[in-house]
Amino acid sequence: MLVMKTWTVMLIPHDRGGSHTVTLCNLHFWALAGLLVTLSFVSAFFYQRNSELLRRTELLRQSNRALELYNSRIPEVVQPATTSRDEVRQVETRLRSEYDASIAAITAELGALYEMETKARSITGLAPRTPQKADTPPAPRLGKGGAFGGGTGIVFARTETAMRPPAIIYGMARPSADLIVQEIRLRTRSLGDLVKAMEVQKDKVERVPAGWPMARNAGQVSSTFGYRLDPINRRLSLHPGYDISAPYGTAVFATARGVVTSAGYDGEYGNCVEINNGGGLSTKFAHLSKISVTAGQTVDRGKTIGNVGSTGRSTGNHLHYEVHVNDQPVNPAKYLSN
Repeated sequence: MLVMKTWTVMLIPHDRGGSHTVTLCNLHFWALAGLLVTLSFVSAFFYQRNSELLRRTELLRQSNRALELYNSRIPEVVQPATTSRDEVRQVETRLRSEYDASIAAITAELGALYEMETKARSITGLAPRTPQKADTPPAPRLGKGGAFGGGTGIVFARTETAMRPPAIIYGMARPSADLIVQEIRLRTRSLGDLVKAMEVQKDKVERVPAGWPMARNAGQVSSTFGYRLDPINRRLSLHPGYDISAPYGTAVFATARGVVTSAGYDGEYGNCVEINNGGGLSTKFAHLSKISVTAGQTVDRGKTIGNVGSTGRSTGNHLHYEVHVNDQPVNPAKYLSN
């Protein structure tokens, strides 16, 4: 026999004297507990659902705000539905005119740059490294003939043509934007080659002896290049340079860029400095009272290398100056200027 437990609950109000008694059995208790659990589950489910909906709503709000900001930055575009065909054509014509004007201006600037580079090459004598490729396709092989003229078959290019840099759009009326970009790249490379070639030429020029080996107007030529009566033994002999008389201690300058090959006492030359200027050229400075450079040192034109003196085989204070080409002394007159 199943015995059912019961619970008695008495409710006694504070303000009234009467009381109420409620008797609950197991069935009532578990039914009430189940109802509470069900309510708790349903409340939790709806709370979670509401939180998810709020989160999605916030994301949509943020996305909408971002779209509004993006749209506010885009200029208003005339809708085709409210724009006539004539207005559209006018806008297209204006844009095309502006584009053509920009292309024409860029083409003109590139043309001026091309002419400037051509003039620079003509002045310096520096031709492009690679010949210009023909823009037109080669002509078909056609029959040719005639009497033998006895010529050498050598074709000489005109100087101004040989000095012209390669070009893509030069002479074109309306080049495309792609061709303009290619022309700019070609001009950049060509000008870079020209600058490098000019730097090489500049180095060559700096290595050619030029100028007076002392301060301007300092010293006086006392003996030139060639055969003369030796000032000491009075015999006819070759004088391989120039003698320039100057006060003791006058600064002596290098007349060209080069590397000092020797700097020290050299017998009859006394204190002497020799400089290898490259390209078969060298210079020598003798009878110095003081030497200011060392062997292996690179010097530029105008660098002080020593001072005038009378060391070695000498009759007085002067500078003995020589210029050699391929190890042979030459007349330095064409290399000197005062």
